[in-house]
Amino acid sequence: MNDDASQPAGPSARAASPREHLSQVRAPVAVGVVGPPDVVQSILSLDAAVGGNVRLIGAAHHVDSELLTRAQAVSEDADIILFTGPLQYDLAADKLPIPSTFVPISGTSLFSALIRAAENPAIEMDRISIDSISRSEVEEAYADIGRSTSGLHVAPYDGPESVDGFSRFHTELYRAGETTAAFTTVKSVANRLQADGIPAVRMAPTTANLRSAVMTSALLGTGSLLEEAQLVLMTVHVTSPEGSGHWGWSNYRLQGARLTVHQLLLEEVEAAGAALLAYEGMTFGITATAGALRQLTDNLHTAPFVDRLQAALGLQAFVGIGSGRTVQEADAHAQQALGLAQSHAGHPAQVVGADGTVVGLPPRSRRRERVVADDRYAHEREMLRRIIMALPDTEPEPLIVDAARVAEALSVTLRSARRILNSLVAAGLAWTMPPAPSPGGGRPRQRFRLLIQRLEPR
Repeated sequence: MNDDASQPAGPSARAASPREHLSQVRAPVAVGVVGPPDVVQSILSLDAAVGGNVRLIGAAHHVDSELLTRAQAVSEDADIILFTGPLQYDLAADKLPIPSTFVPISGTSLFSALIRAAENPAIEMDRISIDSISRSEVEEAYADIGRSTSGLHVAPYDGPESVDGFSRFHTELYRAGETTAAFTTVKSVANRLQADGIPAVRMAPTTANLRSAVMTSALLGTGSLLEEAQLVLMTVHVTSPEGSGHWGWSNYRLQGARLTVHQLLLEEVEAAGAALLAYEGMTFGITATAGALRQLTDNLHTAPFVDRLQAALGLQAFVGIGSGRTVQEADAHAQQALGLAQSHAGHPAQVVGADGTVVGLPPRSRRRERVVADDRYAHEREMLRRIIMALPDTEPEPLIVDAARVAEALSVTLRSARRILNSLVAAGLAWTMPPAPSPGGGRPRQRFRLLIQRLEPR
């Protein structure tokens, strides 16, 4: 069912399929789709394919200056925002009160564009410029079709500022005779190049990518991966530099590396309120809540720890993440996920949910390391102060609340209270706690621990 325009994000697999799982959710999951009109409309056209328990709400913008306003407006009616690409996500996600995700850029978009461009005899596939996609993905795509990449020029997406240079990148190469066409994911760049007489081919997500993105965003919107079982276990395994399992290092060097890995993991884990346990060799276990997992993975967007371990030690890590209704079930799912991570190139972390749903997480790109202002969470900190001031002085510590308590304290609706609490979790100012039985029966109440010690001094 559509309200206006757009929807998206991510991969999945069996026991119950994402669509089957979503069919068990009583209230429809509202997904706000934000991006250029053509991609938004493509997502909305998938309405029948995602089932009646997902409601797609379109919020198309024609220029970037409209993006934030459109996203904030649709967030009032949505459970999660699906941006049509990483640019839109980077420009607006931090300023929204609800979770968000985006349709990832991948080599499949390049494949589709190459097929369309083949109809133009003036375009030589071995002499083109490509933006947004990483060099490794381009090389992988061309290797699959047996073509050389020596004549290709690539400018990967590396944050919103990198988009400003895409037009110049393509133009200079074409004017110099280095390329025969420009392949871009950015509509405004394509329009500008075409106006200057430069052949430009727009790379857009495939229908399969859009469908996968919609299902993943809907799952995130319901919290269905982790909602019923708040217990999350992770297993982190660091491989030898050659990946053979035989380190070939001296015991002194190996122990030094192990201590460095332990310290690095400890920093991230403690910041999220989780617990770390060292196993044998280069394997570590982590016990966390669903809220901690969302913080560590940027709302199930990126593989935790992998990028830092690679940067600090040059070591490859694989992460298995499992949730379950019991410790045994969560541990079994974590081990299953670790096996999947080790066998799925490009997704070094895998999540196996309580119902068997699988989601692969890619490594964090440099684009994700955004430099943000010191007052990034000023609004959330102020909201936490308001909640604390509104609660009775006799309230025991640690402060644990649910949406009903916050709604009453702030005189807001339950829906608004849930959004406020989720935004506090995303800002690291609250932890998600195990659900508590509802006094009148029915669905358990989700509880949150308010982290007043993380408030900055006024």
